[in-house]
Amino acid sequence: MIRLIRSAVLAAGVCLSAVQIAAAQDLVIGMQEVRPRFDPAIETGNTGIPLSNAVFETLIRRDYQSDGKGTGAKLVPALAESWHRVDDLTLELKLRSGLTFHNGDPLTSKDVKFTFDRILDPKSQYARSQFQYENIARVEAPDDLTVRVVTKKPDPTIELMLTFPASSIVPKDYYEKVGFEAFGQKPVGAGPYRFVQSVDDDHVTLEAFPVFWGGKPPAEKLVFREIPDLSARITALANGEVEIINNVTPDQIPAVDNLDCCEVRSVMANSHLLNYRTSNPLMADKRFRQGLNLAIDRELLSKALWNDKAEVLHSHQYAEWGDLYNADRPTFPYNPDRARKLIEESGYKGEEIQFTTSPVYYTNGLAAAEAIVSMWQKVGVNAKVEVNESWYEKSNDDPGIEVRNISDWGDLPDPNVTIMWSWTITALWDGNKAFQDLGHKAATTLDRKERFGLYQQMLDMFEDEAPGTVLYRVPDFYGVRRDTKWQPYTNYVMDFRPGSFVFGEGK
Repeated sequence: MIRLIRSAVLAAGVCLSAVQIAAAQDLVIGMQEVRPRFDPAIETGNTGIPLSNAVFETLIRRDYQSDGKGTGAKLVPALAESWHRVDDLTLELKLRSGLTFHNGDPLTSKDVKFTFDRILDPKSQYARSQFQYENIARVEAPDDLTVRVVTKKPDPTIELMLTFPASSIVPKDYYEKVGFEAFGQKPVGAGPYRFVQSVDDDHVTLEAFPVFWGGKPPAEKLVFREIPDLSARITALANGEVEIINNVTPDQIPAVDNLDCCEVRSVMANSHLLNYRTSNPLMADKRFRQGLNLAIDRELLSKALWNDKAEVLHSHQYAEWGDLYNADRPTFPYNPDRARKLIEESGYKGEEIQFTTSPVYYTNGLAAAEAIVSMWQKVGVNAKVEVNESWYEKSNDDPGIEVRNISDWGDLPDPNVTIMWSWTITALWDGNKAFQDLGHKAATTLDRKERFGLYQQMLDMFEDEAPGTVLYRVPDFYGVRRDTKWQPYTNYVMDFRPGSFVFGEGK
């Protein structure tokens, strides 16, 4: 939206019109947080994905509009115009001709090979992405427009993996010239928008890439503006300072919907989880962890914090998995009496348990932490909330942290991602070799029935060992100007490429 008027005063139910605001085709999005680094193999979290999706491009994309729900079930060509399986270990892709990066360099198979070689290099700083692509043996570039991805074992998800943000293609020559740090600060990609400027704790500015393979983007400039306070984001939306805001909490939906100019649009996103540091002596006994899980009333949390819009799952799985989903598994139980008994049996002696959370990163994350700590206190646990803006890094580095909140790796609709990544890459779960072994086998098995059985074993193990728990799957709410044609997609993708966004035409 257009940012020509900044001083309008928000009145109840009143906001400025697009005509009043004026009219350069600049799109401004109000975010709770804007990350300063842009390397797509590093920034794959909630606030990194929107920028990765704008600046970079993958070989294959998910068509989020194909089912009308924004879930991205259908795979479609992107930088690669076609692909096929040569055999059980080899996927061959043909690149579009004439592709270029933002700096004018041609995009060829050498860049694709380099993109994955840099991740798979044992000396690189891409440890998390290395795990995600560990089944790739090598990437070959037999000619400028041909790419072969060769896996170590059969991989039923390799095409899907190539849609993940970390698979975004980076320019070999530019990356090698400037290095890891400089590339993250001034990225060059092949996506619909190119990098212009980043100001820490304030904003990131991108501009349309006119020769993007998918056509000229609809916005001349794309600005991600950091506005941590939700009420300030809503005011900015009503004033016409921004076109879209993210992380609207359910209790603030009426504040947006009651505005003449604006409305809330939503999509089901990832799930919110709790993660326990199992190596911490206070969390070492699984009976204690099981007790913590049983003390959480997820239905009450959904009703109180999400107006019943958060979904309590049937274990850590999603219906989008199709025949790999087991609808017969029960939802997570609430049993405070059993929780109290297990906690006593574990030998817990009243030591203080810290629940570390960010103040703004997750919608209702802090509110949920406070409510859960209250539930734990009712079953005899001496728990407290610690608020820290760097909660994720702090809880990774500080062995004294016992509990933190995270979201799952539901980015791709397959259990290899949701179960395996969430409880191995992200989790502070030590001693989970048996779980990982099952996951590796399931991820390299082409037989769907066998995969189903292996994932059921993993879910059994996850529920018994309790390295954490799933709270609920949450909707992601966005405030949007009513005359803007744009819909949110799953997994925090904010898409502003041709066909996904139009100024002034409604939904």
